Amino acid sequence: MLDKIIFYSFALIFFLVPLFWTPNNFELFEYNKMMLTYGLTIIIVGAWLLKMLSQRKLIINRTPLDIPLLLFLTSQVLSTIFSIDVHTSIWGYYSRSNGGLLSLIAYLLLYWAFVSNITKDQVFKLLKIGLLSGFIISLWGIAEHFGVSPSCVFLRGEFNAGCWVQDVQSRVFATLGQPNWMAAYLGMLIFPAIYFFLTSTTRNQRILYLISLISLYLAFTFTYSRGGMLGFLAGLGVFLSFWLVQNPSTSFQTRFWSRRKTSPQNDKVGWRSIMLILGLLLLINLLFGSALTRFHISQFLHPSAPTSNLQHPTSSSVTQLENGGTESGQIRLIVWQGAIEIFKHYPIFGSGVETFAYSYYQFRPAAHNLTTEWDFLYNKAHNEFLNYLATTGIVGFSAYILMIITFIIFIIRAQREFQAPLILRKQRKSLLALTLLASYVSYLVQNFFGFSVVIIALFFFLFPAIAFVATDSTREFPISNFQFPILNWIYRREVYTKVVQAVILLVTCYLLLVTYRLWLSDTHFAKGEHASESGNPGRAYNELTEAVSKNRGEPYYLSELGYAAAASALALQSDDASTSAVLKNEAIQLTENVLRQNPNNTSFWRTAIRTYFELYGIDKSFIKKTLDTVDQTISLAPTDAKLYYNKAVILGDDNQNTEAIKALEKAIELKPNYRDAYFALALFQFDTKDNARAVETMNKVLQLIPGDPEALGKLNEWGKTGIATKSGKQP
Repeated sequence: MLDKIIFYSFALIFFLVPLFWTPNNFELFEYNKMMLTYGLTIIIVGAWLLKMLSQRKLIINRTPLDIPLLLFLTSQVLSTIFSIDVHTSIWGYYSRSNGGLLSLIAYLLLYWAFVSNITKDQVFKLLKIGLLSGFIISLWGIAEHFGVSPSCVFLRGEFNAGCWVQDVQSRVFATLGQPNWMAAYLGMLIFPAIYFFLTSTTRNQRILYLISLISLYLAFTFTYSRGGMLGFLAGLGVFLSFWLVQNPSTSFQTRFWSRRKTSPQNDKVGWRSIMLILGLLLLINLLFGSALTRFHISQFLHPSAPTSNLQHPTSSSVTQLENGGTESGQIRLIVWQGAIEIFKHYPIFGSGVETFAYSYYQFRPAAHNLTTEWDFLYNKAHNEFLNYLATTGIVGFSAYILMIITFIIFIIRAQREFQAPLILRKQRKSLLALTLLASYVSYLVQNFFGFSVVIIALFFFLFPAIAFVATDSTREFPISNFQFPILNWIYRREVYTKVVQAVILLVTCYLLLVTYRLWLSDTHFAKGEHASESGNPGRAYNELTEAVSKNRGEPYYLSELGYAAAASALALQSDDASTSAVLKNEAIQLTENVLRQNPNNTSFWRTAIRTYFELYGIDKSFIKKTLDTVDQTISLAPTDAKLYYNKAVILGDDNQNTEAIKALEKAIELKPNYRDAYFALALFQFDTKDNARAVETMNKVLQLIPGDPEALGKLNEWGKTGIATKSGKQP
């Protein structure tokens, strides 16, 4: 019974985690997948402990990766201890929640539970279950590409893709939430699909696995992810290189034949299968293009059609530099530069697990202000290796690399071991290990340009577990029960054993309840945030209060509740002064507590600015508190041009125009193409009677955005027309 619980729980991990999402949460995809993973991990570990009790022995298998994994865990614990934001390091960056210490512990528990409880036959069943989930997701993505998102069908009953803000037809993401994440997921599944196709024994099986393989690659193509494609090509290169050595064509057979005892007919069948796969993949790219080149046959069928589905609208809200968007590679180089600076300042243990969102702002290059994503929050380095280097230092980075190298060396050695004599059973072991290595290489290359999400992180730890179990590379842990006196005490009487079993059951149920409450609190938080954005502070306050009641330890909830209380206090100031006063005090207390406990969290400081500015609407003395908070936030994010702009707005509201002008000049220094800063600066200059400079500054707005209606309107209002000449004077 317990074995079945463990197996079916792992089956749900492989099948349900990539599919699971809901529209009711703050983050629709990753948070749900992480909570489901926590729940299934709790069930698996609980069943595993009960199994050990029932069998009266420690059921822990050793693998070649044990020491590197323990070293990695130790490095993450140390990084968490010395973190600039311990809460984030433990739980992970809120919304995704993947990557924190707790998620890492869950992945490691799943790894050891897998190698200790899953049999070789079950390994292949789980892989097939994972492929089934991937096949469903690939069909989901293919439908999106052709204009019908199953998500829209389920949520609204609409047979279109209009329920998403993103252009899901241009780059699909199905149930993964983002095209690059879907590409990474499918890129790791394609190689096991190749394995099952090559080892299928009947015609029906070959057809089934070939259809699955084609669907996976077609959906993978429709993500148009460059990082994903580079990862897949690297994995494919590794696979073909080893295949060439182990299954030489006729021209290579003389060289290798003395070492291999296999039928030439089998070689021919294997190469035919490989060539069929490569031909089909190439055909898909010829028909539909790829992430690396948009060349496809339809260009010739419809020569007048555009070669890309991407649109770049011109808007007065963006500068000429930003029209069309900054190339993603350029943005990544800037972010990587910031990651290296973080490492230089926190070289040993990094800034703390998952704290990139806060430490990056301390060392964010000013050049980031000149990109289209200048005001985006980057909570990852968009390079898994640099992310570990920045957030966990040389200690965590070294442990991470050690894990990877250890597994790769194991697979390479396994290829040599199973190469000769080539028995069918060992050949399949070798082929499975090879496809898992290809998946791993795909993961590593893709993550050089991105980062792990929940299902990819699960694969990162479980694919090695699959390889060890499938190649008989696990062994029992050499520890006797007598080395643990407490076990002898438990087994001394049956009643003691039953008491311990009851405790395990109760703890398991309690942890499952806690996980559900965490998930439920997030649904209330999502409703509260939506109400706040919709201008309904009363409902926002009620929903956020409910979220806090179910998860009192989440400072993000408390921070947003503080803002909702301040907004509600301002709304009730005239109608209910007493309630307004209570809410005002609550807002102050919540905000101060959050900032005191999380002094390096720039997100909370930004929220505090909004909160105090709302309170300034009630009590004008809060202007100093608001400005002090802005200055503290600037000290944590010194190159953020928007903070200086916001400071200028607040100063202007308090009639401190001279200081506001200085703040705007600093914002423009950091972001020379800052249209809003130029516009505001011109207004302040005009208010201070510096009319000539005001006109000159407003003309700079027109230089950035020719025909800007607001700028032209102000110039007409001031009795000026035209645009600045080369000398900067009016014609």
